[in-house]
Amino acid sequence: MLHTWGQTLGPHPHLHILVTGGGLHRNPDGSHRWIGPKQCRYLFAVKLLGREFRTRFLKGLQERLPDLTLDGALAPLREPAIRAQWMKKLWGRPWVVFAKGSVAGPEAILQYLGRYTHRVAIANARIRRVDEQGVAFTYKDYRDRNRIKEMTLGGVEFVRRLSLHVLPQGFTKIRHYGLLGNNRRTQILPVAREALERSRRHHLERTPPPPVTEEPECPHCGQTELVCVGRLDPLGKFTPLDRGARRLRIRTGDPPLCRGASP
Repeated sequence: MLHTWGQTLGPHPHLHILVTGGGLHRNPDGSHRWIGPKQCRYLFAVKLLGREFRTRFLKGLQERLPDLTLDGALAPLREPAIRAQWMKKLWGRPWVVFAKGSVAGPEAILQYLGRYTHRVAIANARIRRVDEQGVAFTYKDYRDRNRIKEMTLGGVEFVRRLSLHVLPQGFTKIRHYGLLGNNRRTQILPVAREALERSRRHHLERTPPPPVTEEPECPHCGQTELVCVGRLDPLGKFTPLDRGARRLRIRTGDPPLCRGASP
């Protein structure tokens, strides 16, 4: 899914992509099986993924760069020698891929992305006032602890920024590939679900049951249901949980601080 705007309506093109944790393999006998990662902590190695993304992106940029209109600060790149030197610097710089699991689970991710399927660059609720001074709206400043601030733009500038995110006619905002492709979804998706279920049952049959361990007890109150209020690192530094954080049931090997105990 293509997302082109930031909080202040500036150009910030990026993609939200949902990727299956594995793929469907067709066996020689015509049957199908699901092949997932060899371990369950991640799908791809982050550093390798960063190098692969850099390679594919820069190769595509290098092919298209001669055909692009380079004006303003990019005008020097019209010269082949300067362009080659610039590309060499990009190839030598490590690319970082941010990969982080969802604390709230896959349902929260789908809900988050679902809000952007038919959303425009700014919601009416963020617009505070419109007058002769311009348009005032709120935005979240991610560089300042996600604080909500207010910005005022002149009418012409506000319309200019908003128009940056109107996609050209025929440009598709949401695309489906692979198992969810429009030309194969109804046939392949049930087969994939069946193969995934067989793979899950096979994994459960081969996985030994977890060992039975005694519930940890708080040394102060003797209770087994502990409420985590913070954590101590190996050096003894106490880090409290954020206000409103979810209560966690603490397992053995992840010692908490009992409520009321001094850090």
